[in-house]
Amino acid sequence: MGINMRWSPMSDIGLTMPPYTPTPGLPANHTDMRLIAPRVLVVEDEMTVAMLIEDMVSELAYEVAAVVPRLEDAMRLLDSETFDLAMLDVHLNGKTVFPFAAELEARDIPFLFATAYGARGIPEEFRGHLVLQKPFGPVELRLALMELAGSRVS
Repeated sequence: MGINMRWSPMSDIGLTMPPYTPTPGLPANHTDMRLIAPRVLVVEDEMTVAMLIEDMVSELAYEVAAVVPRLEDAMRLLDSETFDLAMLDVHLNGKTVFPFAAELEARDIPFLFATAYGARGIPEEFRGHLVLQKPFGPVELRLALMELAGSRVS
């Protein structure tokens, strides 16, 4: 006779997390040695593709900072400090993402390109960055995000 277990979020079974209380002697924003998931900005103009990427990023235990469909939307987020890494579709509603990529590079924010064109669609000045060729799956995305997150700390 086996035990039949089903995972439930804590709220489903009536449990809630206790309110955060800072550790005495440490700053209020101290993280108590827990890992913080990098926040990923997804720049993608095709809504269905953006939703798939958002789901994959979340399932891989990264935080989706935002999904933006236009170059102008991405540019407005440059100095917001709301994301740590970025995934960039190359073509956005008739524009290219390269001006945004140049700004990320100037700020040392790791990013990758996600494009159906592969590396051949990337200008020479950005060839040192990761390129995920569409379509890609969770395994390829996980490896790319791990490499980007690693470049963030080194």
